[in-house]
Amino acid sequence: GPGGQTKLSKKDPTEGRAAELTPTKNALVDLLKDELKTGKMQLSLEERGLVISFSQSAFFPSGTDEIPAETYDSIRKVASAIQKVPNPIRCEGHTDSVPLRPDARFQSNWELSASRAIAMMEALTACCDLDSRRFSIAGYADNAPIADNNDDAGRMRNRRVDIVILNGIGASQEPTKQ
Repeated sequence: GPGGQTKLSKKDPTEGRAAELTPTKNALVDLLKDELKTGKMQLSLEERGLVISFSQSAFFPSGTDEIPAETYDSIRKVASAIQKVPNPIRCEGHTDSVPLRPDARFQSNWELSASRAIAMMEALTACCDLDSRRFSIAGYADNAPIADNNDDAGRMRNRRVDIVILNGIGASQEPTKQ
C-alpha cells in the first residue's frame, strides 16, 4: 500500500525529494578553494538552491561560447558534487549590457547567454556522465545583473554562467519531466 511507497523513497535518494544542499555547498567550498580564492567562481545558497557562479573571464573568451580546456578541472569538481545529489540542475547564462558587435557570431546577448549555458551543460554532461535529463537551460542576457554595468569591474561580474542545483522550492517551479 501507500506505506511501502514512503519507505522506498527514504531508501532511494533519487526518488522524489530534492536533497538538502548545505552539505553540497560545504563540500564544494572545500573542492573549489583555489577557484573561490581567485574569484573565478562564487558559491551562494539562495532560496531556490545552491548557485555556483562561473565568471566569464575565467571560463569563456569574450564573445564566444567555447569553454577553454584548462577549465575542465574546475567543471569536473562541480560535476562530482552534482553526481551525489538527485536534484534538478539549471544552467543560467548572463551577459553584461554591452550590445554585441554587428559582426559578432551571435545575434544578441540573449543568444550568447543561452549558448554559454548550453556549452556549460554539455561540458558537465560530457566530462562526467551526468544525465542531461536533469538539466534545464536559461538565458537572461543582461537582465539579471549582480553588479553595476556602468564600469568594467561590474560588467565583468555580470558576465557569468550560474549552475543552480535546485532545492525543493526551485524544483517545484520547473515543469514536470517524463
